[in-house]
Amino acid sequence: MPFDKPYGTKPGIEIWRIEKMEPVRQDAKTNGQFYSGDCYIILRTVEVKGSNSYDFDLFFWLGKDSSQDEQGACAYHTVTLDDSLGGKPVQYREVQGFESTKFMAAFPKGIQYMDGGVASAFKHVDRDHYEPRLFHLKGKRTVRVQQAPLSCDSLNDGDVFILDLGLKLYQWNGKEANKYEKFKGLEVITKIKDEERGGKAEIIVLESGKTDKVDEFWKPLGGHKAIKSAEAGGSDDIKEAKVLQLYRADEGLNLVAENKLEKAMLDTHGIFLVFNGTEVFVWVGKGVDKDKKKKYLEYATAFLKHQKLPNTFPISRINESGETPAFKAQFHQFDPIKVVSVEEAKKGPEKASDTSELYKRRARDDEKALAATTEGKVELWRIENFQKVAVPKEQYGQFFMGDSYILLFTYVVRGKEKHIIYFWQGRDSSNDEKGASALLTKQMDDDLKGEASQVRVVQGKEPNHFLALFKGKMIVHSGGHASAFKNRKDNESYSTEETALYHIRGTSVLNTRAVAVPHVAASLNSGDCFVLVAPGHAYIWQGAGANNEEKSHASAVAHVLQHGRQLTEVHEGSEPGAFWDALGGQGEYPKTKTLEGGHHEPRLFQVHDHSGGVRVEEIFDFTQDDLINEDVMLLDTFDEVFVWIGHESNQKEREGAMQAALDYVKNAPDGRSADTPVFRVLAGNEPPNFTCHFLGWNDSKALDFTDPYLKKLGQLNKGAKGAEHKGAERVTAADVGFNHSAIFTLDQIKSGHEGVDPSHKEQHLSEDEFKKIFGVSKAEFNKMPQWKQVAEKKEFGLF
Repeated sequence: MPFDKPYGTKPGIEIWRIEKMEPVRQDAKTNGQFYSGDCYIILRTVEVKGSNSYDFDLFFWLGKDSSQDEQGACAYHTVTLDDSLGGKPVQYREVQGFESTKFMAAFPKGIQYMDGGVASAFKHVDRDHYEPRLFHLKGKRTVRVQQAPLSCDSLNDGDVFILDLGLKLYQWNGKEANKYEKFKGLEVITKIKDEERGGKAEIIVLESGKTDKVDEFWKPLGGHKAIKSAEAGGSDDIKEAKVLQLYRADEGLNLVAENKLEKAMLDTHGIFLVFNGTEVFVWVGKGVDKDKKKKYLEYATAFLKHQKLPNTFPISRINESGETPAFKAQFHQFDPIKVVSVEEAKKGPEKASDTSELYKRRARDDEKALAATTEGKVELWRIENFQKVAVPKEQYGQFFMGDSYILLFTYVVRGKEKHIIYFWQGRDSSNDEKGASALLTKQMDDDLKGEASQVRVVQGKEPNHFLALFKGKMIVHSGGHASAFKNRKDNESYSTEETALYHIRGTSVLNTRAVAVPHVAASLNSGDCFVLVAPGHAYIWQGAGANNEEKSHASAVAHVLQHGRQLTEVHEGSEPGAFWDALGGQGEYPKTKTLEGGHHEPRLFQVHDHSGGVRVEEIFDFTQDDLINEDVMLLDTFDEVFVWIGHESNQKEREGAMQAALDYVKNAPDGRSADTPVFRVLAGNEPPNFTCHFLGWNDSKALDFTDPYLKKLGQLNKGAKGAEHKGAERVTAADVGFNHSAIFTLDQIKSGHEGVDPSHKEQHLSEDEFKKIFGVSKAEFNKMPQWKQVAEKKEFGLF
């Protein structure tokens, strides 16, 4: 075994470089630095939440100038390392300049390409002599740092460049470089200063066409020339997926299916390729022999040639039973709903099937998270004649299938009120009532200054947070209020004295609901509990396969529905005659139990506005920092989808965000319902059922919309030492991009006048007008907490 142990024993990154065809472990200090002439193996170990086990990502990175022999050795040793870890890792082939977002996420401080290879790494370095180097930084969310030819021709106005002159480090910002490239530039240049120059180097920031008239900067680049445009520098975007195909690869390249892929199409004795237009997944079955498994890369590269795709195309290897969320998402219901016999269901939670136990474990986790998100005020209205009519508090939690409702949930975070508006649409509610519920929700949101989260909820697809507000006692009755345009047979019928049967559904005390079903024997099933109410009597019917949790939930709901009736607990097979009489006689019903699908990890996506429409790009290993204020993001928990709207996102993305989410749900190949709830969330007003999916959510950070580049630059300048460089102006945060001393009228500012800083609009007001609007001076305003400044600016339309 060529790999030195231990490895994969603790969370983190471990890297080996191929040297003389063997893997050699690298110093952790060099993590993120790659030589173009070399190949590397990267093992990323991640602790599985709530357990003492680990998951692994295994990357092999191929430098653009590496030899075929080195690339082959790298792939071979990657398989060896994979086998030593029990085949548990997911393998990813990465090519320099075309790395996946998964790979980039493993290096939060970015990656840096170095010219040369292993020989360069061992070359003696004279500490007093520095060869000039030019680095090119490009990208938005994942910024790459690549060494570029030392020439003015390398520069373009769309990107950021770093010129390393030893004890002087220049960062040159193109006119149209984005703030993430600028921010990453400051991180990289600071790292060079601290780690390679012992803190002795001077950092100088130059702005293209403004503060870059510095001979010392241009001389190593061959002198100043006309700078290429941002357009000539190329786009930062990636290609859009257009197809979804499944191939079997180990018996010749045979197309199995397109567009709708089913898990059953995968054979444990085969190797399959899934192609989605942007990536190739290689799925290796457990029954494939050892020699054939090692050929997976050969099959994948042959596929690239067949499709006339570049050799840089992303390839991932997935082992059977180790499928990732990204792989599963390509299939229709990869973890399908399962039906089991009553005998299996009787085994209980400790002996139930793997699928059942996974779902129960997930339910317990959800219950803990939900318990902390329901403290607040609930207000409920029913739609009647296009108006919202308040529902009496004693009836909260009771809905009618023929109606639509609006629910306002108000809660407090750090002393500030926040809101979620749900509009619930019953299965039999008329289209005009549904339309009125959406319109009145929009009006309510406008009254709350557009800061509320809006959620459309379709009966039967209620999100867990909505259910949790009723503490496991949500009841859906048949019938409803007469539509304004349509008279129904159930006209105004709300009698609770008639016979009714309710199916109890849920996984915890927080998300259980009771739904009216036809009161006939065929509505029963052996795996669940039901509540039957009849004149003078109520029954809790316990199916033979129902577990103790379900029985407990049924009892709680029955006490709500009882209304003075005598309550009797009935076990399947021991029903009294009166029970069957109330159902119109004894009859056949299913003797099986339905279990939910497997656990779905939450996934975060960035929404892109493209000329051909809107597309989404996944962000791996996401954190709160991935919510960038100029983007629209999509958080997918499978059961719910959130559209997070940054304040600086463009108007087209804002307007199309909800439709993009609805299209995303509708077109998802994983088999979810088109009625999956979709939340609209405005940055800074995130509801608790959104924030609970981000580890260590920080409310203060959520309200901090400061440009990360300007903040980093301000910190850098604050701690700067040494004399200013002659001929170069040291740039401060206030100097970059906008002149805050420029004064405009309120109307000019609101119209987006050229020269107005969109993130600090208020600073362009005259002192008198500022005080007239905010009631304080600019100096007093700037001392306020960030969240309070944001709130004030929103109130006066200056955000």
